[in-house]
Amino acid sequence: MRRRAHIHYTVGYVKAATKSPLQLVGSAPRFAPERLIEYFGIVNYATNERVLGGIKDALIEWGEVALMVTSAGGPSGTAMSFYDAVRSVLRAEITTIGSGDVDSSGMIIFLSGTQRFVTPHTTALLHPAGRQFSEGTRYTTQELSAMLSEDTMKDALYAGIVSDQSKGKLSAEEVLELMKTQTVLCADDFVRLGLAEAVL
Repeated sequence: MRRRAHIHYTVGYVKAATKSPLQLVGSAPRFAPERLIEYFGIVNYATNERVLGGIKDALIEWGEVALMVTSAGGPSGTAMSFYDAVRSVLRAEITTIGSGDVDSSGMIIFLSGTQRFVTPHTTALLHPAGRQFSEGTRYTTQELSAMLSEDTMKDALYAGIVSDQSKGKLSAEEVLELMKTQTVLCADDFVRLGLAEAVL
């Protein structure tokens, strides 16, 4: 059975359920773990399908949803499909919480949120696209050229999303440079670069 997401927060001494996951306790939101949808693990079609199903259920019942993201990444096109589904198809305003690894294409899942937070021990690895080749598989120069073109395009799209969600603090060119140098971000870097509102 698919778990439904519901946000639970505390105001003073009164616990209440609400449509909005953005109520604050002190200076940061508090989320009851059982009320969150989780995107945990490698970015793939199965996880996209499961999580998008949970988001749609939550939107129908409560109007808004929070998503915790822990991912070492996966195919960037799969992550972009999730991002576009949330932002362009559902047009959902969700809150994302990055926790632990938000690496590679996991960053794109995280950036699907319109409000974004990270936990104190969150890190992110930014790097260019790459491929794994099966041993003994033969490719023509035309096929390799097409792969290079696609990966270069995916890098540009990735950098564009990160730049767009940085509140003007990063250009796409700067993101591409961070990717080339295999940059690792800490939790405070997310906030400094405009990618998150705060460290929880």
